[in-house]
Amino acid sequence: MARESDTLNNRFPMSKVSAVIVSYRNEEMTCRYVNEELCKCPEIDHVVIVNNAATDESNEALHAAIPNSEVSSGEEYHNSKVTILYNKENQGFARGNNQGARFVDRFIHSEYLLFTNDDIIISDADVISRLIKQRESDGSIGCFAPKILKSDGSPQGPFAYWSLWRRYGLYTVYPIGMRWFRRVIDKKRAQQSQQIVSGFYNTLVGCFFMVSRSDFMRAGMMDNRTFLYREEEILAERLKAIGKRSYCEASVSVVHLGGQSSYKDTKRKYNFVNQTIRDSDRIYYHDYMKYPLWQIRLAQNIQKLLCAIFA
Repeated sequence: MARESDTLNNRFPMSKVSAVIVSYRNEEMTCRYVNEELCKCPEIDHVVIVNNAATDESNEALHAAIPNSEVSSGEEYHNSKVTILYNKENQGFARGNNQGARFVDRFIHSEYLLFTNDDIIISDADVISRLIKQRESDGSIGCFAPKILKSDGSPQGPFAYWSLWRRYGLYTVYPIGMRWFRRVIDKKRAQQSQQIVSGFYNTLVGCFFMVSRSDFMRAGMMDNRTFLYREEEILAERLKAIGKRSYCEASVSVVHLGGQSSYKDTKRKYNFVNQTIRDSDRIYYHDYMKYPLWQIRLAQNIQKLLCAIFA
C-alpha cells in the first residue's frame, strides 16, 4: 500500500521554493507583495499566507485579490499556487511560520522555504537564484539571506552574537541617543551599509531569509513559545545543533520598508523595549545561551530604570 507522502509526491511535483508569509490584519499589503514582488522570482512556485486573527472577510479579501489562491484549514490542498491558512487568534510570528512550514512539508514538499514579511521590495530579481546557488555550493549553510536594507539605504543586520549585557546596553543607549544624537547615529548607519560583506554571521534578519525544508524540520523549526522577536537567534542555535551556520550573501539585497527606526515619541521611554521583547529575551538567553534568570531580570530592570530617567 502506497504511503500518503508517496501519493502526494506523484500528484504534486516537488517545488523549488515555497514562500511563507505571516499576515496580521494587513490584507492590502500582503496582496500587493504577492502580486507585485514575489512574482519577480520565478523560483518561488508556491506561497503560503498564514492569516493571523483572520475573519471571513479578510480571508475572502485575500482570496479575491490573489489569482490562483485557495483558503484552506490546513487539512486540504487543491494544487493552488497560493494557499491561505487562517487562525482566528493571533498566533504570533514563530507559530505562524511553523504552521506554514508544516503545510509545505505535508503537501508541497518544496526543497527550500523562504520566510518573508510582506513589507519587502525585491530590488534584485535574481536574489533567490543567487542565494540557492550559494547554498548548493556549501552544505554547511543553514539559514541564508541577502543583504537587508532599510528604505534609506542603511543596513538591517546581519549580526554577530550579542551577549545579554551588550544587548541591554544597546537597548539603553539607542533610545537615549535617538533623542539627543540622532544625526550622528543616522550618519553611522549610512557608513555601515558599505561594511557588510558576504560570509557567515551569528544571526540573520528575520524579515527575509531562506532555509532548506529538510534542515528546518530536522532542527525542530522555530520555538513556538516566542510570540515575536528572537526567532532568528533561536533558529540559528537550533541549526547549529545539527551542524549548520547562517550565511549572508551581500551581493544581492532586498529593501525592508518596516525596518526604519525612528524615535518619534519621547513618552515611550523604557517601553522602547516592550514586554514581548523581554519575554523572548528570557527564552533565548536562559534556555539557549544558559544565562541565569536573575541576571536576565537584572539587565532588564536596569535598562528600564535608565531609559525612564534619560530617554
